[in-house]
Amino acid sequence: MEFLRIPGRGGRLSDRLNRLVVITAVLGIGAGGWGLWLETEEHLDRAASREKITKACDGLVDPDPVLGLDGGTDRARPGSDEDDVMFDLDDSDALGTLPQKCVIYRVGKPGTSYNHFQLSVWQTPSDEYAQIVDGWDDPFERWTREADSTREAAESAAYPLGDGRLGLYYDNAVAVKAVCANEPDHVTSLNAMTIAHYSEDTEVTDADRRTLAALARTAAERLAAKTGCTTELPALPAELPTPSKRLTAAASAKGTCAWYATHIEDQGRGRLPDRALATPAGAHAPEESCLLAVDDEEVDRIWSDLSDKEIGDRDTPGTPWWLRTESFFGDEAGEVEAEGLGTDQTPLAPGTAGFDDTANVWWASATCAGEPAIHTLTVPYPYDKYIRPRLRALFKAYVDDVAARRGCTGVKFPSDFTS
Repeated sequence: MEFLRIPGRGGRLSDRLNRLVVITAVLGIGAGGWGLWLETEEHLDRAASREKITKACDGLVDPDPVLGLDGGTDRARPGSDEDDVMFDLDDSDALGTLPQKCVIYRVGKPGTSYNHFQLSVWQTPSDEYAQIVDGWDDPFERWTREADSTREAAESAAYPLGDGRLGLYYDNAVAVKAVCANEPDHVTSLNAMTIAHYSEDTEVTDADRRTLAALARTAAERLAAKTGCTTELPALPAELPTPSKRLTAAASAKGTCAWYATHIEDQGRGRLPDRALATPAGAHAPEESCLLAVDDEEVDRIWSDLSDKEIGDRDTPGTPWWLRTESFFGDEAGEVEAEGLGTDQTPLAPGTAGFDDTANVWWASATCAGEPAIHTLTVPYPYDKYIRPRLRALFKAYVDDVAARRGCTGVKFPSDFTS
């Protein structure tokens, strides 16, 4: 093989330098070509991915912010199941096609893909979407007792977007509500939820959460335009406080749990929870909650003081002890259902009050700022038995606090807390 000979241009040292310059230039041209090819390939991948995202989500979201989530990617694809991946709202009866969702995966090495993003849209009222309250739905997702099992919940509660008028957000999702002033086909609102589907060990950053919020707001606005819903969405708030899953001392609880700190200061805590997970209290949020739980050492203390009659033959202190208060306002109040383990869902209708023994849920109703509201208290078995004498006063303290904050009238309480 004959090697490339570079003509001499002067002395030996100069000749060697000239040869080195030329070789470097040749190699540079090759590397530049390779870099240009890679850049072109990335551009083509990104262009194809943008088109796929736009088509799969029917243009409700801009593809570039979707690709930019979780550090960014140039290659993405819709899910493989067309039934839950792609939707089309261009027909004349678009409202009749809801709910729908699109699922986007990021593509890695050949033959691999990973969870990335989901957009879900639905209308209120809905035959398929409901606000489920359930005493069997352990917020800590632990069916056996572990060390410090109530220190952190499995997921954050719903935080209000600003004052809540725009919607809610969680640690990995944002839900925007577009209230329809004209109520087309009796639809009171349209909802768009964006979800970051990352690997379990990857936290959603504040920047990504803000991207999700912008995507959800855009999707709700475009969905309203496509379906004839007359709405005016507030701007995104300047700040989105980072959602927390960590419970804190109940005695100093703020926000949606501030009422509880006041209650145990006035009435004493006794067997009631000593930990709380609160969120900011949005003046116009469509829902709010306060999760309360008992520290493991407190469980041991309470258990040791229980009588044989209270404990019963089957009770153990194994599962976490907790309770939760929740409220739903406006058109969300008409979507609330209690669901026990393996049982049918029981509607908790506005204007009613009572107790669902399959789900261990008490509920009250009211009219808040001229709109219906449902307030619930969920206490799982067997913890409910040990604090039953305290439940009426506890629930009343919660509902009274909400009524004062949200301008509620005509409160109707359940009549029986002894079932």
